[in-house]
Amino acid sequence: MKNHSSTLPSAALPLTGAWLGSLAAEVMPYALVCTAMVLTDFFSALMLRRRLKSRGKLTEAHLSSHRFGRIVTTLIKIYALLVLSYLIDSVIIGDIMSSGLTRLSAALVCFWQALSILENEATASDARWARIARKILVDKTERHLGIDLDELSDRPKR
Repeated sequence: MKNHSSTLPSAALPLTGAWLGSLAAEVMPYALVCTAMVLTDFFSALMLRRRLKSRGKLTEAHLSSHRFGRIVTTLIKIYALLVLSYLIDSVIIGDIMSSGLTRLSAALVCFWQALSILENEATASDARWARIARKILVDKTERHLGIDLDELSDRPKR
């Protein structure tokens, strides 16, 4: 009689891989769009750092491993959100609203990243649209870079 206890683990690994591959294929279009938005936000943040460096408000404007690690961590969280959204869509919700939650999750991530890109572009910019946008959006200079906003302004301090 053949012992099947050693066959189970060797069969489980390929089946698990196939299942994860099918999940990845379903989520891939959403993940690609979200990845493009995150990378665009990253490059807009680099451009902000360069603008601040050119004004003499920052000593460095280059990529560090810590910043890159934050990007990777953000992407992993987004991918996990998309996979979980897809699983909830397919297992719990079913045919009621096909891929609605996955699309909504991807749309919210893209909206969040678009706001961040606008904040980056409006920060330390003298354009009229940027002055208007700063009244609505958060200025990232003080929060992320530790620079007092009054230092960037040409207006006298109150």
